[in-house]
Amino acid sequence: MNTTRCLHPYRFIQALAIIAGAVAGIVLSAPDLSAGEVPLELSTRSHVTGDGKVTIALTVKNPGREPLFHIHPMFHFHHMMSHMPMIHRLDPGQSVTLENKKHPPVGSVGSYPVVAMVSYKEREKTTESHTRVHTDSFYFEEPMASKIDGTIRVEANEETSRIKVLLKNPSASFKNIRMMLLLPPELIADRFQGMKGLTLRSGEEKYFEVPVRKVSGLAGGVYPVHLLVEYGELLKHYSGDIPGQINFGPVIEQGDTWPQMLVFAFLAVTLSLVFYRRFKALNSA
Repeated sequence: MNTTRCLHPYRFIQALAIIAGAVAGIVLSAPDLSAGEVPLELSTRSHVTGDGKVTIALTVKNPGREPLFHIHPMFHFHHMMSHMPMIHRLDPGQSVTLENKKHPPVGSVGSYPVVAMVSYKEREKTTESHTRVHTDSFYFEEPMASKIDGTIRVEANEETSRIKVLLKNPSASFKNIRMMLLLPPELIADRFQGMKGLTLRSGEEKYFEVPVRKVSGLAGGVYPVHLLVEYGELLKHYSGDIPGQINFGPVIEQGDTWPQMLVFAFLAVTLSLVFYRRFKALNSA
C-alpha cells in the first residue's frame, strides 16, 4: 500500500473539526442581511400659514416583504405629545399619510423641530413592539439653523449606558439654549426629563453625561438618540438636532437562530460524508 496516500484517522478527524468550526463561524457570525433593511420608512411634510398655523403630514411606508401591525404614530411638540390614529395593518409596499394640525401656532421667525415617534409590531399576535424615530424641521418665514455645535458619544453595556454630550458655541454671542433629550420608549433617562436650560458664552464648551437605562426585559439592539437644541435671538427662533445611537448588544431571538443552525447542520453533514468517502478511498488505494 502506498503510505503517502494514506490519511490517518486522527488527521481526518482534526481536519473535519477545523472545517466544521470555520463553517460555524462563518454561518453564525455573518451579519443578517435583513438587519440592514429599514422596516418602516417615515417622512414628514410641513405647511405653515401666514399667521403661524402649522399642519404636518406624516407618511408611513412599509418597504419590507412582510406586513407590519399596530402602527401607532405620535408627534412630539415641545412639552406635549400628539397621538395619531393607529394603523392596524400595513402590507408590503403600502403607505399611509396622516395629517396633524395640533402643533401649537408659531409666532417668531425661524426654524422649529419636528419629531415623529412611531411604534409598530412585526407580528400581529405578539407583545413585542419596535420604535422608529424621525426628526425633521420646518420654518416660519425664514429658516434659522442652530449655530451650536455638538457631539454625542455613548458608553454602554447590556442594561445601562452613559450618554456623553459635548456642546460648543463658536459664535460671537452668548446663547441661552433649551435642550430636550429624545429617546424611544424602550429607553429611560431618569435625570433628563423634559426641557433643560443651559447658557453658552461665545467660544465656550460644556460637557455633561446622562445615565440611560433600558426597560427591563427588553431585547438588546441599537436605539436612536436625539438631542434637540433650540434658542431665541433677536426675535428669531433657531433649532438644531444632534443625533447619536446606543448599542445595547445584539438582538437574540430563539426563533431567529434556527435557519442558521439548519444551514450549519446541513454543511457539517455534507462535509462529513465527503471527507469520509475520501478517507476510505485513500486508505483502500
